[in-house]
Amino acid sequence: FQETVSTVGGAFYLKQWGPYNISIWDTAGREQFHGLGSMYCRGAAAVILTYDVNSLQSLTELEERFLALTDSASADCIFAIVGNKVDLTDDCALPPDENRPEKSVASCGSKVRKQVRAEDAIALYKKILKYKMLDEKDVPAAEKMCFETSAKTGYKVDYLFETVFEMVVPIIGRQKAEGPPQTVDITDYKPAKRTKSGCCA
Repeated sequence: FQETVSTVGGAFYLKQWGPYNISIWDTAGREQFHGLGSMYCRGAAAVILTYDVNSLQSLTELEERFLALTDSASADCIFAIVGNKVDLTDDCALPPDENRPEKSVASCGSKVRKQVRAEDAIALYKKILKYKMLDEKDVPAAEKMCFETSAKTGYKVDYLFETVFEMVVPIIGRQKAEGPPQTVDITDYKPAKRTKSGCCA
């Protein structure tokens, strides 16, 4: 039987974080749902791009298929790069965590080594900044915005969202203080009357 459930198309979640309600759209990563991504990214305050730590191809696909989707996000959007499925990796390669009991080196043989290094995720984060023409001095450091999690066990998932929420809330507050974006009202638009042109004899 299958222990996890894949997102089909997109899923919506509402997360209570202190006095705030955070809207989270989870979009499917498979190619057949790629066209839906730009719709969910429109005006996003944060984008979390997730890859499989056991598949270097999944990280490559983030750059090839999903980088352009960030075009519709807000101008001061926060980006996070997340390596998922660390529960399937060799525990010896994982950083220590208070929620995970220590395991002997001998018990690590049944799991696989990670295919994606932290440096690979950091490199992708920097490519996003370059693509978005953002200066590294004006955004959170790459090391702070690259995470490794397990959606199955919950490893570091709360930490990921808490970190992103702490960054997003001040941005949203600043946007509200600045007021709605300037728009042009075209409802009263009247086209100029066309005049007949004369002929010269």
